[in-house]
Amino acid sequence: MDRICVVIGRTRHKMVQIEIQEAAKQGAKFIELRLDFLAKAPDFKRLLENKPCPMIATVRRPQDGGRWSGSEEARLALLRQAIVSGFDWVDLETDVADGIRRFKDVKRIISYHNMREVPAELEKIYQRMCSQDGDVLKLAVRAQHPKDNMRVLHLLKNAPKPTVAFCMGDLGLPSRILGAKFGAPFTYAAFNKERGIAPGLPSFQEMKRLYFYDHINAHTKVFGVIGDPVAHSLSPLVHNLAFRHLGINAVYIPFRVPRPELADSLKAFMNIPVQGYSVT
Repeated sequence: MDRICVVIGRTRHKMVQIEIQEAAKQGAKFIELRLDFLAKAPDFKRLLENKPCPMIATVRRPQDGGRWSGSEEARLALLRQAIVSGFDWVDLETDVADGIRRFKDVKRIISYHNMREVPAELEKIYQRMCSQDGDVLKLAVRAQHPKDNMRVLHLLKNAPKPTVAFCMGDLGLPSRILGAKFGAPFTYAAFNKERGIAPGLPSFQEMKRLYFYDHINAHTKVFGVIGDPVAHSLSPLVHNLAFRHLGINAVYIPFRVPRPELADSLKAFMNIPVQGYSVT
């Protein structure tokens, strides 16, 4: 399993095939296929032809941020079909996972998505997921405040099972980048950021070449730039290239922090901890 899973979602089989091979050329060694994006029923033989690396089958519902337009019965049937068709992994939402049996060596991701917020009962939801038959647990929740990042990072740090947890949206980018520091086995990145796969999902090249995600570990020191807006800042590029050149185990990331939330955010980020900030 690679540390970055590249997400591919296209409406046409031909474009999916092209992006799979192009992602592999760019260094991707783990790919998620968003089958809910396809305009026609998936042709698994065609999609998995010349498979370059392990692949996840995902069919996401609209309530979980997906584009599936068919019935739930048809979706579950498609997931079962994907499991026996040659995928290495399958993503099963926590509310349906218990109804789908394991098949041979196909690994299972048990997932929970909340497109609105970080729910107050997040920890209880996670505890329930830990009792399910999953190889990896995934939680994706929408950040409403910068300090929401710490909810998922704290959960990651104390996870009893392999867990991928992050906040969606631009406020949640720190949790995506710092997953590796807090124990996540891998993270997700878009093959092409312009595809709009998920809110705030960075591209594969950003994770590889801007944040050097493959090099982040528990000992990585964290620095950042604070602002609102902050996405325009070139500071992450300049600092992270300098860290790599000098052999310093550190990462510099953008923290979007609205002015009224500055004090609460700085207090919350002390638990990362952040070694220092620039302000824009």
